Amino acid sequence: MKKDAISTGLFIAIGFLCVAIVIAVLIPVVRDVIDDADDNRPAVPAVSMTQPLTPADPASEVSLRLGA
Repeated sequence: MKKDAISTGLFIAIGFLCVAIVIAVLIPVVRDVIDDADDNRPAVPAVSMTQPLTPADPASEVSLRLGA
Protein backbone atom coordinates (compact mmCIF):
# COMPACT_ATOMS: atom_id res chain seq x y z
CA MET A 1 0.00 0.00 0.00
CA LYS A 2 2.79 2.40 0.87
CA LYS A 3 4.59 1.50 -2.35
CA ASP A 4 1.49 2.38 -4.38
CA ALA A 5 1.21 5.78 -2.69
CA ILE A 6 4.86 6.58 -3.42
CA SER A 7 4.58 5.53 -7.07
CA THR A 8 1.37 7.54 -7.48
CA GLY A 9 3.00 10.59 -5.89
CA LEU A 10 6.04 10.28 -8.16
CA PHE A 11 3.78 9.90 -11.19
CA ILE A 12 1.91 13.08 -10.27
CA ALA A 13 5.16 14.97 -9.52
CA ILE A 14 6.71 13.94 -12.86
CA GLY A 15 3.49 14.93 -14.62
CA PHE A 16 3.57 18.39 -13.05
CA LEU A 17 7.25 18.72 -13.96
CA CYS A 18 6.53 17.85 -17.61
CA VAL A 19 3.67 20.33 -17.76
CA ALA A 20 5.88 23.05 -16.24
CA ILE A 21 8.63 22.37 -18.80
CA VAL A 22 6.15 22.52 -21.70
CA ILE A 23 4.71 25.80 -20.41
CA ALA A 24 8.20 27.25 -19.92
CA VAL A 25 9.05 26.39 -23.54
CA LEU A 26 5.76 27.46 -25.12
CA ILE A 27 5.43 30.92 -23.52
CA PRO A 28 8.53 32.40 -25.25
CA VAL A 29 7.57 30.75 -28.55
CA VAL A 30 4.06 32.21 -28.41
CA ARG A 31 5.46 35.65 -27.51
CA ASP A 32 7.84 35.52 -30.48
CA VAL A 33 5.00 34.58 -32.83
CA ILE A 34 2.84 37.44 -31.54
CA ASP A 35 5.73 39.92 -31.82
CA ASP A 36 6.48 38.77 -35.38
CA ALA A 37 2.82 39.23 -36.29
CA ASP A 38 2.97 42.83 -34.99
CA ASP A 39 6.09 43.56 -37.06
CA ASN A 40 4.17 43.41 -40.35
CA ARG A 41 3.00 46.99 -40.01
CA PRO A 42 4.69 49.54 -42.27
CA ALA A 43 7.48 51.58 -40.77
CA VAL A 44 6.51 55.17 -40.08
CA PRO A 45 9.42 57.61 -40.00
CA ALA A 46 9.84 59.31 -36.65
CA VAL A 47 11.13 62.61 -38.05
CA SER A 48 10.12 64.18 -41.34
CA MET A 49 12.38 66.80 -42.86
CA THR A 50 11.00 69.66 -44.91
CA GLN A 51 13.10 71.96 -47.04
CA PRO A 52 12.05 75.26 -48.57
CA LEU A 53 11.76 75.34 -52.32
CA THR A 54 14.66 77.11 -53.97
CA PRO A 55 14.20 77.63 -57.68
CA ALA A 56 17.22 77.02 -59.88
CA ASP A 57 16.40 80.01 -62.11
CA PRO A 58 15.55 83.30 -60.30
CA ALA A 59 13.61 84.49 -63.35
CA SER A 60 11.13 81.64 -62.95
CA GLU A 61 10.21 82.64 -59.42
CA VAL A 62 6.48 82.74 -58.85
CA SER A 63 5.24 85.16 -56.22
CA LEU A 64 1.95 84.83 -54.40
CA ARG A 65 0.13 88.04 -53.61
CA LEU A 66 -2.82 88.21 -51.31
CA GLY A 67 -5.51 90.81 -51.94
CA ALA A 68 -3.91 92.34 -55.01
